[in-house]
Amino acid sequence: MAKLNEGISQIEKGSILETMYNRFVSGMEQASHETLPDFTGPEYVDGYVVNEEKIKDEISDYEDITRKNAAYLLANTIVGSLTGGGDGGEGGGGFVSINGDSMAGKLNALYGFAAGFNGIKILDVYQISKPNQDKKTSIVSIDGELHLSSCGLYINNTNILKYENYILSIKAGNILLDGNVMCSGRITLEELEISNNGIKYKDYDFYHAGNSNKEDVSWTMKDGTVAGNLSVSGDGVFGSSVSALYGVKLGFEGTDVLSVSAPRLAQLRGDLNLIGWVGIQLNGNYVIHAKNSNIISFSANDKILNFGDDGTKQINLQTSVYDDDGEYELISKFGSAYFPASFKAGHGLGNVLVETYKKSSEDAGLIFKRYIRFNTKDGPGFYSNGDTIFLEAPFKYNQGSGDNVTSTIEVKESSFGYIESSSLYAPLNRKSSSLKFSTDADFFVFNKAIEGEKSIGIANSKTRLLDNELFFNDSIYWLALENGVKHYGDAYFVNNIGSVVFSSGFAGSGWGIIQNLLTGNIEATFDGLTIRKKARFYELEVQKQSVTNGSLWVSDSCSGDLVEEIV
Repeated sequence: MAKLNEGISQIEKGSILETMYNRFVSGMEQASHETLPDFTGPEYVDGYVVNEEKIKDEISDYEDITRKNAAYLLANTIVGSLTGGGDGGEGGGGFVSINGDSMAGKLNALYGFAAGFNGIKILDVYQISKPNQDKKTSIVSIDGELHLSSCGLYINNTNILKYENYILSIKAGNILLDGNVMCSGRITLEELEISNNGIKYKDYDFYHAGNSNKEDVSWTMKDGTVAGNLSVSGDGVFGSSVSALYGVKLGFEGTDVLSVSAPRLAQLRGDLNLIGWVGIQLNGNYVIHAKNSNIISFSANDKILNFGDDGTKQINLQTSVYDDDGEYELISKFGSAYFPASFKAGHGLGNVLVETYKKSSEDAGLIFKRYIRFNTKDGPGFYSNGDTIFLEAPFKYNQGSGDNVTSTIEVKESSFGYIESSSLYAPLNRKSSSLKFSTDADFFVFNKAIEGEKSIGIANSKTRLLDNELFFNDSIYWLALENGVKHYGDAYFVNNIGSVVFSSGFAGSGWGIIQNLLTGNIEATFDGLTIRKKARFYELEVQKQSVTNGSLWVSDSCSGDLVEEIV
């Protein structure tokens, strides 16, 4: 994302920089309105023929005009900003020649200035930033000699330094010297005189190694060696380092607080109070660091930070753990956890077993690399090979009887996944898929009805059950009607067929086509039988004859046990 330069908001109102900036912005906005013509129009494209030469000429003219506009914008802005003129190329008298010139007006160089001679920089004006970027130091650097008149040097409108009649005068309320002062003559401070002969005040010599050895006199020396004990009843102030390599004790009011009594062992018998934004370092890097009033940091630069070791009994979490900017609570002190970015988990230093993923705001969830177990580690579980989902579950049963009953557990596996369809009704214009269920068990048992929205069929077969239809193939099927079933194709029966209720004999009821168990013959019993064409009987047994509106002929080929009447 584009970010506006912070320097734009700091441009001084009415300055040359503001004028030049505004002219550039205005000119660039005007230049951006230039657009190329539509090269797809009939002027450039005739049917399928493109006038490439004309398009190249147009683009060349466009580039030439753009370059000239940009050049004019740059020249006009610079001239107009420096002279107050512009438009039309007027002005230009305000320039200073690069080969040397004089100025009649004021010279402002508010964004840095350097001057020198013969190509060598002598004077430089610049700023440097402090650690706090809001504070800057202005510097005038001179690489060479600074020659001043007898008027000397003024600081804050005060003539601090002046040299006249071979006397250097320094005028200041207080003078602070940080460093050594070397003098080959005398230094006189009113009644105090310092020279090579010593220090005198009102003709009294100062005490030194040659004239001082009293308890009531302060002592100053370069080096000192104490063969016995050194006792100091007052305060000890050291302007340099203190070395105590054979042990040390530090305390307060006679109480030992910090001591060094063994090699590489310092014992602290009190609190360590760190004031301000400081900390404890290891090899120059902070281990504990108070960064501000709200943050104390524990760190191990380029090392491993351990909490506890093999001898640690436990680590108790007394408050919640948050992410780096304190927005999300990751682990609470009561054990709840939340990982907003991602999560992975394994077991026994093995591979990752579960992790989160996110493809989009809708497609996000968990990835299980191995089993999902329920109840116990030997309980039912799911796993996948990447294509199929498998279910493993225990099959428990008892064997034996009486006191010899043993419990047996077998693990059975079932699976379901998509395979290439082998259905005879699969679409032929594309690849077809089927959802396949497999199991090691002998049967599938459902405690509810199984319903299909279209049909229920058999793999690699045309046998299928549809709404009101049962197909065995394309030409043999059953069709349910309002009051029965319609058969397409021949019907073959192995055993008997008849009405729901059937009893044989003249006084019986119902109908049936039944095999006689004694003779093996197939016998049919009906209450009535109508034959529109010829009926052929190889043997006819008649117990009652009745002819309606016709004649009954009996030939010599007709036989019977008893003839009651011939008409």
